[in-house]
Amino acid sequence: MPFGVEINVRKYVAARDKVALLVIEDPAYSPIFQALERHVAALEVANDPVARARIIASNHKAKD
Repeated sequence: MPFGVEINVRKYVAARDKVALLVIEDPAYSPIFQALERHVAALEVANDPVARARIIASNHKAKD
């Protein structure tokens, strides 16, 4: 993973983890948590060729 991307992922993971604690106290923070969770997943997949290949393969299976 390129250096800049790794830092970006770490920052989003840290933010997601902090907001997770807030969600436990007040579920109103759930949409923020979910958005951060999706963003972390997207960043991780974007930098993992095997994960991207699995997504492409599953999309092909869904079309068949």
